Amino acid sequence: MANFSIVDLPTSMIGKGWVRDEDDWSGISEPKERRKIQNRRNQRKRRAKGRRELETCENIASEGQQLPSPHHVATSSLVLSEHRHMDPEMVAILDAVRTINILDPESERNRIIMRAFEAVAHRHYMARKPEITLLPTLSQFNFVRALLANVDVLGLSSEEMNDNALSPFNSWGPRQVEASRALESRLPLGLKPTGLQRATLHHPWIDLLPVPEMRDNLFRRGLDYFDEDELCHVLCGRSPGHPPGIFVWRDPWDSSGWEVTESFVRSWGWVIAGCLDLFRSTNSWRARRGEKLLFRIPS
Repeated sequence: MANFSIVDLPTSMIGKGWVRDEDDWSGISEPKERRKIQNRRNQRKRRAKGRRELETCENIASEGQQLPSPHHVATSSLVLSEHRHMDPEMVAILDAVRTINILDPESERNRIIMRAFEAVAHRHYMARKPEITLLPTLSQFNFVRALLANVDVLGLSSEEMNDNALSPFNSWGPRQVEASRALESRLPLGLKPTGLQRATLHHPWIDLLPVPEMRDNLFRRGLDYFDEDELCHVLCGRSPGHPPGIFVWRDPWDSSGWEVTESFVRSWGWVIAGCLDLFRSTNSWRARRGEKLLFRIPS
């Protein structure tokens, strides 16, 4: 007869009875109940993975180096490799970057992850390690960091960026209108609201895009006629199969530092229709790298 230790068994014996482990679905035939147990296990695993990633980030976040310019990284000789070739620390940080939450700008978790990624990116850039490039995650990171910087420019708190928040430009009471005008007076040109922006109820994340024509394209299409979450994920490179839709090369509130990618033009071209300043900026940044111009701009 085989000898089993307690860890070999799906359940544990107490006295004369069996006490089922809460995550054991053996013998359960009801599909809904099995799915409930599986979901509970998966959620626990995701939380544990998140804690490990954050611990890894905390361990290196104190290094505090400056992030290298994305243009410098883009023009370096580093070669992209897959996750299986990366050390566990790197994998944890790259995974954590994808979880930075722009809807919670005051999050300490966000700050820890951002400091950790900056430290690792700087270390790899300075070492010129040939086995890896951080460009894809660096591009994603820079876009998310740009949105968070524009959150600061707009003076929005985590409460004012929550899922159900309304834009500060959608204010109707006398006091709110006065506050909205005061805010508008100190904003850089790219972030000043348009008439359509004031008239359309929307979440503040759209206010973070420093291209007025782009914002108005979203309002004209109608916010119920496209998936805002999907658009945001495609813009920052979190959508599977899509590189970042936007590269940010300088001050995030200045559209002249924004570059749209070919992939985004193909899949979401209507979003940037008529955005001539963005077209010019994109052509300019591509020309610096010796790439063909993406847009024909009427003289």
